[in-house]
Amino acid sequence: MNDFKLGNAYTLDLVSQDEMLAFVDATSMRDDGHVLLLSRLPQRRLLEHVDLDKVEAYWVTSHDVNGSIQPSLEQIFDLVSKRIENHTGLAVIEGIEWLISMHGFQDVLKLVMRLKDSLHRKPWSLLLVVVADVLNPVQLSQWQKEAPFWVVPDNDSIEHTESLSTKAEENSIIEETNDSERTSSLTFLVRIPREGYSVEVVRRRILQWRRMGLDVSSAEPALFQQSDDTGYEIYKSVEDKVRKAVELDNRLDILLERGYVSEVTKMRFRVRQLTGLDAIESKIDELI
Repeated sequence: MNDFKLGNAYTLDLVSQDEMLAFVDATSMRDDGHVLLLSRLPQRRLLEHVDLDKVEAYWVTSHDVNGSIQPSLEQIFDLVSKRIENHTGLAVIEGIEWLISMHGFQDVLKLVMRLKDSLHRKPWSLLLVVVADVLNPVQLSQWQKEAPFWVVPDNDSIEHTESLSTKAEENSIIEETNDSERTSSLTFLVRIPREGYSVEVVRRRILQWRRMGLDVSSAEPALFQQSDDTGYEIYKSVEDKVRKAVELDNRLDILLERGYVSEVTKMRFRVRQLTGLDAIESKIDELI
């Protein structure tokens, strides 16, 4: 399956979620194996990128909804290990940095090691998708020993980009009426501790947030402070808002499933502006 060696685990440094999902979709079209995807996106959003008739996809979320799996390391291990006992295929787990923020680096690394043991001599490959900037040098070294880095082949992304262009033309009318579902997903990133703080680290984090569509202009003053302590306090206040915005954005998907399209569109815009988060939380609680 591509240049993967069966029975091995690999890591993809997430630069573009669209590119990663394009690779998953292209792989599923080859009909030479099963594709299992554990994603931070609900199925509704995945439909824009992959054919769910060919990809077995689960939304990794703390909410108990159809097609979801809890962000429990044991549940993830049980699901993946059971799948690789049969057939041949590729298992993709994204949102690794979110799992690390919840369970700690060492526990997530142990999960990877257990999955590698399950993969031994099995006709499966494992791809772990992570924002590598969140790992410090020691963690990065430990991680690469278990799952070396790999990059998406250019030809896959080119072929799928052409396919997406054709689909976009065919479905333009539908997409115009579903603007709330086309919004980029928000992802939990590992917190930056005070000892890991630097202007360069924060600059990269601000870029990551912007790629998600968040207005984090209030974090920019942290880049120009003479004191790192002052800069960190500015950054930390924005980081707390972003994490709350991510949680609220995930809860908005539940409202969308229940038909609150107009309300979700308005609230999702405010979430990405990081404004009125307490009011939005109250409104979601009221509707749910």
